[in-house]
Amino acid sequence: MGSKSSINLKKNEMARIYGSNRVVGTVGGIRHYRLPGCDFIVAAEKGGASKELIKNNPAFARTRENNEEWKGVTKLAKQVKISFGLDAATVVNRFLIGALNKAMLTALRRNPLEYRGQRSIFLSAHKDVLDAIVYYYYKPFKDVMHCRFEVDTGPDRKSMSVRLTNLIPKEQIKAPGEATHFQLFLHLGVVCDLVFDLDNNYYREVYDGRYHSGSGKTFLTDWIPIDAGSMGDLTLTAELSEDYPLKDDMTVTRCFGITFGKMMSKVEELKKNRGSIEFLGAV
Repeated sequence: MGSKSSINLKKNEMARIYGSNRVVGTVGGIRHYRLPGCDFIVAAEKGGASKELIKNNPAFARTRENNEEWKGVTKLAKQVKISFGLDAATVVNRFLIGALNKAMLTALRRNPLEYRGQRSIFLSAHKDVLDAIVYYYYKPFKDVMHCRFEVDTGPDRKSMSVRLTNLIPKEQIKAPGEATHFQLFLHLGVVCDLVFDLDNNYYREVYDGRYHSGSGKTFLTDWIPIDAGSMGDLTLTAELSEDYPLKDDMTVTRCFGITFGKMMSKVEELKKNRGSIEFLGAV
């Protein structure tokens, strides 16, 4: 009583509910749920096409094609995220995998030469799809690290160096209040293009996974006190092994990051405000 709301729902349609009605759940076969960032509740009929119908009915041919390609998109997105290394895991954007999925889908759609449902994903030819993504979680790297640095990549893409000019932590590192120490990390990762295997009906790497699985290399500093004075120029270098068979259809990802810790019996990484990351581009 005293509640006013309006619903207009036709068969197989979705409706929005406005007003003071805030019921969420299923009522009379109608699902009610909120969408993130919206001030209304969505109402939709339960159910839909069965798995068998989607798998076999000609009307769902395009859906089946999209589903196959989505498997490749999510597989490659996951590999890109892994390529940033373990030290980046606590400082990357919590929604990064969604942004990477979107980027890999863009790369896939740029392939006009193969049949839908079987299109290869040539990230090596479309590295730019990685450039516009927000990689950090808490704060942009530039808001945390105020020391100037230069990036140099080796001519064979197997090495990368970051040179910080006259690093003065107590002046140039904007750490959270509870932090006593910080670490810097530099990581090179390798991601291989994906092709659709017609014989086995799945997406696989262009090369055997052994060529690039676990191939990433990280340079990690020791824990450094936040209140340290001038450390002079500091150079970090990450290198793949000299005999690593890096191919043209492999993409090398590069990232530079910082994590914060607090001295207890030993330095322990913070649970919040852990640090930040800068994506240095893919080559």
